[in-house]
Amino acid sequence: MTAHGSVVVFDLGGVLIEWNPRHLYRKLFQDEAEMEDFLANICTTQWNLQQDGGRSFAEACAALKLEHPDRADMIDAWFERFDEMMAGPIAGTVDILAELRKREVPVYALSNWSAETFPFAQRRFEFLQWFRAIFLSAEVRLVKPDPRIFSCFCEKFDLKPKQIIYIDDLPHNVEGARSVGMHAIQFSDPASLRQELVKLKLLASRAHIEHVAAWVLDLDRASSFYERWFQVASTPEYSSTTREFRSRFLSLDGGSRLELMASPQETPRHAHIAISVGSRPEVDRLVKEMEQAGVRIVRGPRVTGDGYYEAVIADSEGNLVEITA
Repeated sequence: MTAHGSVVVFDLGGVLIEWNPRHLYRKLFQDEAEMEDFLANICTTQWNLQQDGGRSFAEACAALKLEHPDRADMIDAWFERFDEMMAGPIAGTVDILAELRKREVPVYALSNWSAETFPFAQRRFEFLQWFRAIFLSAEVRLVKPDPRIFSCFCEKFDLKPKQIIYIDDLPHNVEGARSVGMHAIQFSDPASLRQELVKLKLLASRAHIEHVAAWVLDLDRASSFYERWFQVASTPEYSSTTREFRSRFLSLDGGSRLELMASPQETPRHAHIAISVGSRPEVDRLVKEMEQAGVRIVRGPRVTGDGYYEAVIADSEGNLVEITA
């Protein structure tokens, strides 16, 4: 599947917004077990889902307080202090949303959410204005994973299910979207989501060859050669304070770089390629995943003497690859 004609539809809570009633109720309960009992047996997920489906909080709280009058204040807090259940944005996913928007990919939101509490989110999160449209379950009195809500969404915005890349953190909602023909992705973390969207050609890969390195006998002569024939720009020479090692980076048009390195212990040869993955957390994540898959890690993530954050791995042929931020 490719990006041609595709639109991306986001769930909100758990994908773009860190929502959890425990953010509030840990402030109200002294005992964790007591809080968990309250959420499991009084203000339950299914109880809240009825408000997502259009029932008013006045009706919902009144009925629950009749059953549990000793918990009246705790029940009322769900609506009165709803804002405190939202810890903040999930930054990495907001970045992805911004990139999709910049690439002019149509973006929508489809969320199980009460019409009464959604204004709390709208006041806090500017990125909610970036969507072409936001479709709330309460508006149609249907909740995910009911396939009918996905069909209603398509009908309202004149979209075909096969056009839609749908993102949700809950597996049953993902299955509901798939049941009507959408390409659904279960969200776990922003890095994994980014990988999926790169595969679908909706995002560009952040990985690129940062530089290629070669050992040389005469650093000055080699630098002059490339400066003369390829009009490269050379950085000042770097000299290690801990070993006999000198290097320079030569920059070519387009951003590619060549690192020339000299040391009495090395013979002239190509040494390694360096692939940038964009950030320190991404270096850490990728190296951890590689290690779990059995890739040989030559050196783990570290800051080098010349200020790079990098790890070194061996590819399937034994060639060295630096993974840099």
